[in-house]
Amino acid sequence: MIGGRLGRPSLRREDVVGEAEHPPGALFEARAAAEARARKLLLRLLDPAQREDFELEGYFAVQVARRGRFWILPCTMFNVLHAETGNCYCATPAAEIPLSDLMLAQKLLLENDPGGFFSVANRRNELIHSPVDERSLPRRVLLARRSPSPSRVRWSEVSMIPYRRQLP
Repeated sequence: MIGGRLGRPSLRREDVVGEAEHPPGALFEARAAAEARARKLLLRLLDPAQREDFELEGYFAVQVARRGRFWILPCTMFNVLHAETGNCYCATPAAEIPLSDLMLAQKLLLENDPGGFFSVANRRNELIHSPVDERSLPRRVLLARRSPSPSRVRWSEVSMIPYRRQLP
């Protein structure tokens, strides 16, 4: 049984189509083909300015009525970035879909039903250490996410007692 303890309907292992039935190469090719089709559709539905941004930077801006400008970044989580506040929003479907389809779905929701988008989206504040202009904010967020996080130190590893060398 899969998912029975998590409050989801229980499935039998034979009901789930596993990757064992599809060779890894074929699965990769199928996903790559799906992403290519999704990207083609996304490019067709972007306006010229959005298409230019997407082809140059990999992300594009969407103007949302009464809320301002949002950047849709090429990530699967927290990829809708508010240009004015730096808040990131995450609203993704339960199914795994190509990234370009996700970006298109978010664009269409923001343009046509922003209330619906924000009613289901999770929000977090993206921390950028120095002030940046609106145009370079998406690039800074993507760079900050790719950089390794600083190592964490446990309080038990930090001594509050000053070190004094003992002489023999």
